[in-house]
Amino acid sequence: MKLLAKWLVGAALAAGAGTLPGLAAADDAADMMKSRLGTISADPVIAEAFARAAKPVTPEIRAKALECWNNNGCDTGTGGKIKVAYADGFGENVWRRVTAMEFIEQALTYPEIGHIQYSSARGDASKAIADIQAFTAQGVDVIVVFADHGKALGPAIREAKDAGIEVVLHNGTEAGTSGKDYLSNVAENICQMGKEFVKAVLVGNPNAKSIVALGGTPGNPLSASWQECAEKEAAEHPGVKIVGKFDTNWTQEGTFNAVSAALSQFGKVDGYIYEYADGFRGGVRAYETEKKPEDFVVALRTDEQGLFCDWEAADHDAFKVYYSSGQNYQARIALTAAMMGKEGKTVPAKIDVPFSMKPVHKGMCNKALPMEISVSSLVDRDTLVKMFSK
Repeated sequence: MKLLAKWLVGAALAAGAGTLPGLAAADDAADMMKSRLGTISADPVIAEAFARAAKPVTPEIRAKALECWNNNGCDTGTGGKIKVAYADGFGENVWRRVTAMEFIEQALTYPEIGHIQYSSARGDASKAIADIQAFTAQGVDVIVVFADHGKALGPAIREAKDAGIEVVLHNGTEAGTSGKDYLSNVAENICQMGKEFVKAVLVGNPNAKSIVALGGTPGNPLSASWQECAEKEAAEHPGVKIVGKFDTNWTQEGTFNAVSAALSQFGKVDGYIYEYADGFRGGVRAYETEKKPEDFVVALRTDEQGLFCDWEAADHDAFKVYYSSGQNYQARIALTAAMMGKEGKTVPAKIDVPFSMKPVHKGMCNKALPMEISVSSLVDRDTLVKMFSK
């Protein structure tokens, strides 16, 4: 256990846990990678993506990015011949809107890109299919896809590939065979993430025994994948057990209900593991409603700052939060992979995005920005402020 603690704390320090929301926090790509990924050793596609992300955002570039973001597309003004598109399965929350801006800002680092397009399917599988088909008919050169609807998108994506379009998916959901039906898929190692969740709980509380796993919508493959691996990791530690699994629909209200149910069933829970930091604000509210002390560790995939603000306000030593990354920047990596593919460079079928678990600490709450902002976003603070100012 001491070795585990030493390793995780070391990873947290290496990852630059002091990153504030909306700050690029680095003057060069290496520092950016270290603060977001926990390492400067990564696939060449990732290195190239971060090198571009580290370029200064001038007032002119910011204005163009905001124009494109507000209008779901724009001509870049460079005279470039390449057309790129981002097909989002659902774009109607802050995380998704920031991810769209990551794509747009990345596209503006390429003078050869002359046109940027964006679409949201608003959670509708038939619209997601139609959006990809529309981009194909319009003759775009690149489509980056957030494939929320998975295999249902397969035929449309294959049609795009057959038309000569470079298609890259991100955030792990497959829609066919990566490297065959489309160029590549960008994601963390979801199984390893489940294992790291358990390890983080045990770092936060070496005496932890009971862990509750929270997932999103019932039966979704993301939650099922990491939870299976988390159970295997828990089994490696005597006395440690995942005592229950609860669906949350990835909402604060769903998480409130799930944590309330866990408290009713188990009385006391030592740790929670979950994909969604902002959703766990509902879990904090459940403890407040039940008037129970927040003496637990929570390990999370994403890093929306609202939970960190709640943690700071709670000011309770036994309440510990570990987080990985919101991974908004996967949209940047996916676009860079597609552009490298167009250039004839080798792009792996699966691009493994490194990650590290980090402890939250005071000073990470930036109330000038929406509570749903991920602290690891590569979108610069000035742009974020303009995106969400009323």
